[in-house]
Parts: sequence; structure tokens; C-alpha cells
Amino acid sequence: MSTDYSLIKKIPGSDVFDGRLEAFGIREHIVPGQTTNEYRCLTDGHDYVWVSMDGNGCFWHVRNLSGILYTVADVFETSIVSEHQAQFWGFDTEEEWDAWQEKMSQKAEEEFQIELLKYLRGEPNDIMAGTIEAEIAKKLVEKDPSLLLPINGDKLLNEMRSIYERDHTPPATVKLSPQDIARVDHD
Repeated sequence: MSTDYSLIKKIPGSDVFDGRLEAFGIREHIVPGQTTNEYRCLTDGHDYVWVSMDGNGCFWHVRNLSGILYTVADVFETSIVSEHQAQFWGFDTEEEWDAWQEKMSQKAEEEFQIELLKYLRGEPNDIMAGTIEAEIAKKLVEKDPSLLLPINGDKLLNEMRSIYERDHTPPATVKLSPQDIARVDHD
């Protein structure tokens, strides 16, 4: 599994490709059919970095850290961040990023609940046919129609997820070595 990296500061493309990086052995590499005004490549002759640009600056999203990105960070006085850091996503702090993720999670949960209720009432919805959770919810509602009431939305979801985890989550498997088995046999 790889990690994406970026620079914190957006740098104007005109600055990145103005030749100042050539002093460090970094130059533009034109790839016919791929290089455009918005998507350009830098190379040091060994590694390469693709740079995406909008009208406001460059986006640096690279899979492998290379000397190119370190040099660009030094020349333009900025820092490198990974996708595991809040700044990569445009947040100033981990707390802001965590709050945003929680908000998006809640939004997705609410949207799922709305679509699930539509599915259960036979209305047009965005639930994919054969979705296990939806089928479990359908059986629960057949047994207890009051689960369709808005006040019971959390109860429905909790029961549905409990059944899903019980019936559709593979059990943990422990593989014992011959030494482990021998220890158990002696005790």
C-alpha cells in the first residue's frame, strides 16, 4: 500500500516551471499525449513527479517521496505532508480534520437511513439490489413494523448491524504453531 504526499503551499506553475529548479538538476519532461498545460512532469533524470495545476497553483500529489519533492519544498520554503496528516487535506489541525470526518460520517449515516427507509417502504431509492443490510432490515420490519417509525430509526439500524456482524462477519481464526500446541498439551 502506498501513501500520497503533497506540499502544504500551492505554488504558481509559472514559478515551478520558470527554470529555477534546473540549478538542482530538475527540469520539465514532456510526455507526448500526457503532458498538458494543467498536467506537467518534472524529472531529475532518475525520478519524476507529475504536477497538477489549476489557475491558482500546483497540486503535488505523489506516491513516492523523491529528492525532487524535497528540493521543491526547500526552494519554495514549504513543507511536505502525507495523506495521513490534516494539512494534506487543507485543514490546519488534526482536530478540524477529525471534526470534518465526523460530520461527513454523520451525513453519510443520515443519507443511508433515508435511503433505507425508502427501500423498506417500496419507494425509489439508492440501495443496491441484494444489499445484505437492507435485506436484514426488511426482515426486521416484517416482524416489527414499528421499526419504520422515525423515532425507531436508531433501533432499526442497531438491530440490523448487530445481526449483520453476528451472521456476516467472518470469525477470527487463530493458527497455533506446533510449539503452541505442545505447550497446551503439557499444561
